[in-house]
Amino acid sequence: MNMVAERLAPGSHRSKDYRPEVGRMYHVALVLGQGVSAWVAHDMDSGRVAAMHWAPDADAVRSTDLPSHPRSVTYVTLPEWSTLVPDGALEPGSALDHLTLVHGRSPVGSVREESVGTLGAQCLYVSDLTHERLILERYPMARSLPLQAVLVNGALSRARLGAVLLMHRGADRLDVAIAGGQGLLLSSSYPARTPEDVLYFCLMATERAGLRPDGIVLLSGGTHLAKVDRDLLNTYFADHAAAVPAMAVGALPGGMEAERWSAAFDQITCVS
Repeated sequence: MNMVAERLAPGSHRSKDYRPEVGRMYHVALVLGQGVSAWVAHDMDSGRVAAMHWAPDADAVRSTDLPSHPRSVTYVTLPEWSTLVPDGALEPGSALDHLTLVHGRSPVGSVREESVGTLGAQCLYVSDLTHERLILERYPMARSLPLQAVLVNGALSRARLGAVLLMHRGADRLDVAIAGGQGLLLSSSYPARTPEDVLYFCLMATERAGLRPDGIVLLSGGTHLAKVDRDLLNTYFADHAAAVPAMAVGALPGGMEAERWSAAFDQITCVS
C-alpha cells in the first residue's frame, strides 16, 4: 500500500534575502515524478538553501519563485532505471544490456551515462521523458542526474565519521547507498511499497555491507517517506535521523519535512 496517497498540498520556503531575479546566483535542483515535485535553490556563494518549493504532479516547475537565470540547474526524474557499472566493464553499446540484466526487462528511452569519479564507475540510467521536457522548456541548459549517483555522492560526503546508510523512499522503490571510512560499501535499489518492505531492505542492505543496525547511522528521506516508515525504522536502527537536518531550512509550512525532498537537496553534492 502506498503510504503517501493523499494529494500533496503546495508550499514554499524563502529566506529573507532570496532574490530570484538576480542572475547566476543560485543552483537549482529539481525532483519530479510519481505525483509530486519540488525544487531547491542553493546560494552558490554561501552554500545556504535560499528557497524551496513543493507541489503535486509537476507543478513545481511552473513556480513563479524559481530563479530567472540560475548559474546551473540539475534534475532527477522518477521513476528511474539505473545501475552502476565499473569503467572497465562497460563495453561500447552494452549499456542497455546492463540495465536489462539488473531490472529484468528493457527500459523504454535513451540510456544515459553519468560518471561517478569517486568510484571509477558509470551510472547508467533512463529517466522519464515527459517530465524532462517540462524542465528543459523552463531551463534548456539543465543537466539530468541519476538518483543513484546523487545518493552515492550524498552518502560519501556524510561518511567521514563512520558508516552511513542514506535511503530514498519512492512510491514503489527504495534506493540506498552505504558508505564508510573506506568508501562506498553498497549501492542498490529494491521494490518497496509498504513500511515493512522499507525496513526489510534497509536491514538486508546493512547486512550485505557487513554491518549491523547498531553500528550504522541511518539517514532517511524520499518523496514518499511517511511517519509510519520512520517509526518502524526507529525500532531497529538506534541512530536514525532525517537525511536533511531541520537546521538546513528551519520549520516549513504545513508541517512539511525537508527530508521528503532529499533527492533535490543532495544534488548539490554532484555540482562542482
